[in-house]
Amino acid sequence: MIRFSRTLSSGWFAAVGATALISVSMPAQTAHAAHLSCGQTVTTSVVLDADLLNCPGDGLVVGSSGITIDLNGHTVDGVGLGAGIRNNGFGDVVVTNSGTSAYVQEFDHGVQLNPGTSGNIVEKLTVRHNEFSGIELNNADSNNRVRNNLIDRQSQRGVTIAGGSSGNVLADNTISANQGEGVFVQNSADNRLEANQITGSGDAGLVLEGSSGNTLLTNTVGTSGDAAIILQLGSNDNLVQSNSSAQNADAGLTVSGSTGNRILSNTLQGSGDSGIALQSSHGSTITGNDVSGNPGGIELSDSDNNLIQSNSANDTTGDGISLAQSLNNHLELNQANRNSSRGIYVVGDAAPGAGNRLVRNTANANQGDGIAVSKAVHTIQGNTARGNDSWGIFADPGNVDGGANLASDNAKPGQCTGVVCTP
Repeated sequence: MIRFSRTLSSGWFAAVGATALISVSMPAQTAHAAHLSCGQTVTTSVVLDADLLNCPGDGLVVGSSGITIDLNGHTVDGVGLGAGIRNNGFGDVVVTNSGTSAYVQEFDHGVQLNPGTSGNIVEKLTVRHNEFSGIELNNADSNNRVRNNLIDRQSQRGVTIAGGSSGNVLADNTISANQGEGVFVQNSADNRLEANQITGSGDAGLVLEGSSGNTLLTNTVGTSGDAAIILQLGSNDNLVQSNSSAQNADAGLTVSGSTGNRILSNTLQGSGDSGIALQSSHGSTITGNDVSGNPGGIELSDSDNNLIQSNSANDTTGDGISLAQSLNNHLELNQANRNSSRGIYVVGDAAPGAGNRLVRNTANANQGDGIAVSKAVHTIQGNTARGNDSWGIFADPGNVDGGANLASDNAKPGQCTGVVCTP
């Protein structure tokens, strides 16, 4: 039996926590010691007794369902072709390592699960120095679990999940120093990526492209050459929760051309750009995130009907929260303090009834205005702005004063313009 805990987003289980126990189908065969050769098709459970070196094509090929291949501390090594371990559609196969470090290296793909593959486990391997990906799921059916591996220094991607590979789990892996993306998910739905450590990627750390309904939970992404996490090209209705990022070259999280995502309780700091950036992305929930200490906090452009609530966007070198040409967004109970420019900035025309609502936000001690709203017809209600180096609240004529705004100790003697503020 394997110990699993249920999370908030769906009925999936992952190998963390302690709130539930479920049984997982495991191979019935007993593994036996075997001396295998490069390219051999494996039809029974085996324990390797020697390394496979300089394989001219594939290392090992799975040839039956319900078997275990135990590398037993041995290396499967290639010459830059084929797959280290290839499964072309067999179910309930375990690829594991019961010894010390077992290396799968120098192939096109380290481990490749192809169409029809389901219920596989790939665990405890060191997969390194492969050309296209360390581990690839290519139209792998469902319930494949890739866990507790070191996936290091591929020439391109660490892990690729593509071609309609849905309902799989990638958990508790260390994915480091790959020259492309750390994890790339393309046109694949309902996968769970949990508690992976993704560092040193030459491109972005974790990318969803055209992939919906996935769960990204408690992953750590650092020192990527691009953004930490990217959702793009119709990656809709994903859950991105309790992830953390630091020292990535671009944004902490970029969402582009995607709708209905839930971005909850992430800590995205020390990025080369904004903590969270939405571009032409609508109907998302952005709640409880800490995006402090970036060049910008939360940035929306051409993005409508989003909820931005209870986030911390403090101590940035730009604006804490900025909305440009974005309509019908609701900003409530956010903290936007001590930013080098404005706390909250809204710019762009809006037709009557299409304005943004700024309700009960706090914008204190910013080097520009606490809250600045240009154009009409946005609603400003119950916000607090104190100790800013310009206006507490600046609103162009035509915006809606919802009342109950508070301002004091701002550099402008009038404290607010365009709305009425009380001390």
